[in-house]
Amino acid sequence: MLKTIFESLFTMKFLLSIVRLSTPILLASIAAFISSSTGIVNIAIESIMTFSALAGILGSYITQNAYLGCLIGLLIGILTALLIAFFSMKMGADAIFVGIALNTFADSLAIFFLYQIAGEKGTSASLMTPILPAVDIPGISSIPILGEIISGQYLLTYLCWIILIVLYILVYKTPLGMRMRACGLNADAAKTAGINVQVLQVLSLILSGFFAALGGMYLSLNYLKIFSKGMVAGQGWMGIAANGIANGNYGALLISSLIFAAFRAVSIVFNTSTIFPTDLVGTIPYFAVFVFVTAASIINYYRIKHGKVEEQ
Repeated sequence: MLKTIFESLFTMKFLLSIVRLSTPILLASIAAFISSSTGIVNIAIESIMTFSALAGILGSYITQNAYLGCLIGLLIGILTALLIAFFSMKMGADAIFVGIALNTFADSLAIFFLYQIAGEKGTSASLMTPILPAVDIPGISSIPILGEIISGQYLLTYLCWIILIVLYILVYKTPLGMRMRACGLNADAAKTAGINVQVLQVLSLILSGFFAALGGMYLSLNYLKIFSKGMVAGQGWMGIAANGIANGNYGALLISSLIFAAFRAVSIVFNTSTIFPTDLVGTIPYFAVFVFVTAASIINYYRIKHGKVEEQ
């Protein structure tokens, strides 16, 4: 039995599961990355994903159109991000505390709205909800191995890949990206240089809410095809952890996200057996996050100690 389990880790099916599981984590990680690039720590990504997943599925159910549902989910994600901007920049609250508050009641509030609008408790499985399609790319699907990976993915997976490229160009190859990174490095110096720091921070939060919303709706309108309580399951935190490990390095951000997705795929494979306790197997991706974050912190500490980087 154990041999069969380990053999299943080296199959095309396992590789495809990594690709699909990586999408919400990648979107969560770039949501954390874009806000931190201007000096704003958005730890409410988990709650934004939850709210948008619910808004997307309910919007799709009410309008009977998955694309309109997606637009509604994006709107909710952006509004939640603007809520963080309002309380942190206008009212003077700490953005981290605002994020903690949102994360604390996100699941309960989502279930409340689900019950009020659809009369369902805990899950939207009974609702007849249109979902976003998977896309077969003509000519590519017939290519061995590569065709299976590239073609037949969900619509939001392709959108995620496009966003990764566009975001890299925006942040590293444009004057706007340079100004955003300047705000994150030293807001006071950026102000002295004539950069409107607050406007760029609001923009980064809007983009952060947009990306996190896509991650949430990938779960409800593509991957799981329903909304259920706790469905985000820490993937927003994984994105935040990946951003923390990367420390501003875009390549490291993507690699960290893919590693976390791989461990999620491993936990799913091991969960199919009766050899290991289900609760223990479910901790694999979270234990991986703990190990990698700890290792990154130790490496960063020694780099600072030996003068290779400056302490921030």
